[in-house]
Amino acid sequence: MPTRAEARDATRVRVLASSRRLFEKKGFNATTIRDIAADAGVSVGTVMYVGDKSSLLVACFDERIEALHTSRPPASRTQVRAEGGGDGTEALLGVLLPFIELFGRNPDLARSYGAVLISGAHGSRVFDELREDLINELQDVFVTITGCSTTAAKQRATTTYLAYLGALLEWASTPGAETSRLTDRVRNAVGPLLTASDEKR
Repeated sequence: MPTRAEARDATRVRVLASSRRLFEKKGFNATTIRDIAADAGVSVGTVMYVGDKSSLLVACFDERIEALHTSRPPASRTQVRAEGGGDGTEALLGVLLPFIELFGRNPDLARSYGAVLISGAHGSRVFDELREDLINELQDVFVTITGCSTTAAKQRATTTYLAYLGALLEWASTPGAETSRLTDRVRNAVGPLLTASDEKR
């Protein structure tokens, strides 16, 4: 017999799986809590115990972002040099591109996710935890490509991350915008950071 905690976890997994499936099939706005409950084979109250519709969307996206992050090891410095080419812009994009592609696979849901986060009603645990990891990866790329000091690399990496978030929000607020527009905006923002002068380490 499963413990109460195990049963609760299993129910949460089932509710999130149904939420993800229905959000992708019908869209966020067209999916109701009743739809999710029927698909998961639980009561409406059970779904609401797991979360309201907005928090279910955040949880679904957060799980995907976390899975993507943990499944891709940071690039080694040798890979960064080999893939950087040119001025290193593509090496920086290589850190962010998997996440850009994740949002681009279902732009309508990504926009709903962004709107929920912007509203402040629900926070994203993964965004908070992922932030420092991505900044550290970007910092390594800056050090490897430009040879700048670690302090300057950290500042540039933080600026790159914030430019990525800004571009993501801009893209999310523009219905019909292609993912390539988001990638280009990030590419244009980080280019100057690679050529900025800095004292060598």
